[in-house]
Amino acid sequence: MIHIITLSNPQLADLFVNYMATQHVRIHTQVESQQVSLWLEDQQQLEMVEKELKTFLREPFHPRYQAASWQAGNPQSTGIKYRPSFSLKNMVQQSGPLTVLVVILCVLIYIWQQVVGDYDVMIHLAWPYDESLNLEIWRYITPAFVHFSLTHIAFNLAMWWYLASQTEQKLGTGKLFVIMLVSALFSNWAQSLFTESNFGGLSGVVYALIGYVGLTGLRHPEKGIGVPTGLIIFSIIWIVAGQMGALGDSIANAAHFAGFLIGLLMALWDNRHQLSRRS
Repeated sequence: MIHIITLSNPQLADLFVNYMATQHVRIHTQVESQQVSLWLEDQQQLEMVEKELKTFLREPFHPRYQAASWQAGNPQSTGIKYRPSFSLKNMVQQSGPLTVLVVILCVLIYIWQQVVGDYDVMIHLAWPYDESLNLEIWRYITPAFVHFSLTHIAFNLAMWWYLASQTEQKLGTGKLFVIMLVSALFSNWAQSLFTESNFGGLSGVVYALIGYVGLTGLRHPEKGIGVPTGLIIFSIIWIVAGQMGALGDSIANAAHFAGFLIGLLMALWDNRHQLSRRS
């Protein structure tokens, strides 16, 4: 048998194997840890399979691949359970130290706010509200960890855990740290242009991860990260609605837009070599 490719996303492996079955091509799967190796049985079909694989990797969620699982009659499975989008048990198992650390940090700061009040916390963590504070460099990042309601922190941490855990597991803690640091700085700066130091929340970083993980998953699904297309579309609609004033003044519109933009730009930069080779 001939090795075709190794994928870190078992769902994609199943989709391709079942699609090729409808093309009368038999591909075997071999599971190693959380990766799936695909092996071709008939060497004479190699050229056709490689061509189909290139097309598949460009648009893995095209309806024709989804339909193939039903057309195959007896669809194959890699045997790996797919990660549920918001399974707490699965998220804990597959998260990394930075993902967990940020959650703990945000929760501790939120508890601190409930004890002493938002004002006393913001005195120490807000974006520099006076020139004398410009050298307190933590202030350029820490507004991302401050939240002003239970709903605010719950939503942001749920999205953070979903996006950050897969990024840290597949791309490493260092990569997640860079994305978090750059997007927090950039989105905080953008929001400070409109509301000075009166803002907070992890949503700018979350939007950056939506942009980064979404674009990387669409262009290079073999990396094993991705978000539903519906979430990307909803995020864009939310940004547009916020910019139009439909969501009120309490929404950090500038942070959302800046975070999403920097996430897309970082994804383009990190995948520039793959894009060049494909061109």
